[in-house]
Amino acid sequence: MLITSLHLFHHGPSSRRRKRLPDQTETTEVPLENSSSSNEDPMKYTLKHFCLSVIFISLYYGFTCLIPDYPRPSVSSPATINTVSVPAWADKLKELEEELLRLKNMADYLLPTADSLPNFALESQGAKVFGWKSSDTYKSQEVVYNWFGFSIRRPGVGPGVVIQGKSRMLPGRCWAFAGSRGHLTIALSHRVTISHVTLGHLPKFLSPTGTIGSSPREFSVYGKRDLEDEGTLLGTFLYDEDGNQLQTFKLPGNRKGAFSFVKLQVNSNWGHPEYTCIYSFRVHGEVEQ
Repeated sequence: MLITSLHLFHHGPSSRRRKRLPDQTETTEVPLENSSSSNEDPMKYTLKHFCLSVIFISLYYGFTCLIPDYPRPSVSSPATINTVSVPAWADKLKELEEELLRLKNMADYLLPTADSLPNFALESQGAKVFGWKSSDTYKSQEVVYNWFGFSIRRPGVGPGVVIQGKSRMLPGRCWAFAGSRGHLTIALSHRVTISHVTLGHLPKFLSPTGTIGSSPREFSVYGKRDLEDEGTLLGTFLYDEDGNQLQTFKLPGNRKGAFSFVKLQVNSNWGHPEYTCIYSFRVHGEVEQ
């Protein structure tokens, strides 16, 4: 038994090796599933992506149905915006500027800046006009009516109206002197260091003719310590016919002392050939301490 087993152990493997054909070659064993998948992979890939696309589209439309459809603001197309021509905009802008200017003039007429400053050339406060130190009042040639053959002419308004401090100008309620040059001398209510002066005339929008050629144009202001004083020039200014009815002018920074009298010298008007009108004149500053 022991000899037989040893004989098998010695000859078994060699006998098995001799049974194999000399031309037989070893092949690597390939799994069946891999060999079959080479023909099935494209189909599975296409089917898988088709299913995913169907699922994605279904989810997209499902969510869009749940979200409310809010209204979106409409945006004007460039063609609509460019339909308005540039000249039309320019005309509209000019109309708005004219309307703003008219409203500003109305606001200044109702609440002028001069009303917020003390006025030392105010008749109710003690100021006086020296007529004999002023130009003659213009004599109107207009006949109002006849009385028993006598011509009754409209009486002229005296220079005292200039220092009454009225902010509302009424046509004809002014002091007029002949020509375009004249002067007016005023005794102030206090001895004052003058900082500003205000000259007033009827505005264009209240004039019956729409023009104010009789308003002063260039004027000068002199400070006088007494009536015999020749006066110290405090400044020369230009009244704007298109500006506010009450125009306030600041004197140059170098103050030239305190004065008890002021002389208003009108050098020219805005074109009226016969006379010049002054509606209001004010003097602002500080009382000498």
